[in-house]
Amino acid sequence: MRFTQAFEITKWDQSTYDESGELTLGRAVVGKTFTGSKLEGADLDQVEGLEGTSTAELLMVGTAQGPAAYTAVERFTGTLAGRDGTFVIVHGASADQTSSPGKIVAADGDLTGLTGTVVYEHDDQGPRLTVDYELP
Repeated sequence: MRFTQAFEITKWDQSTYDESGELTLGRAVVGKTFTGSKLEGADLDQVEGLEGTSTAELLMVGTAQGPAAYTAVERFTGTLAGRDGTFVIVHGASADQTSSPGKIVAADGDLTGLTGTVVYEHDDQGPRLTVDYELP
């Protein structure tokens, strides 16, 4: 199943852990809320979006010109397709990409066995996530 939905960034705590020359390494803890609203995609009458929250740890690199890249490990806790549980996404991108691809790498609860890919996008339409998944 595949769907796209908006989400809200509810927390962004960023710090620098290494500055050398014009390169800066940082990390951020990011919180998000997913309400299941504003779904887009095929078979929407059969798809339920994400309802819940997530926390991500981002490792980032910046240059004098601005952000260069990030990588993240993110845990979602809530409901997908009417099933309660938790799953972990690994995602990242460089500054020359228009989206941030990722993969579902682990799941538990009623979501055990969940597999799939994700794509994060942030533009004039706001932040949104596309999930393409399979549940056993």
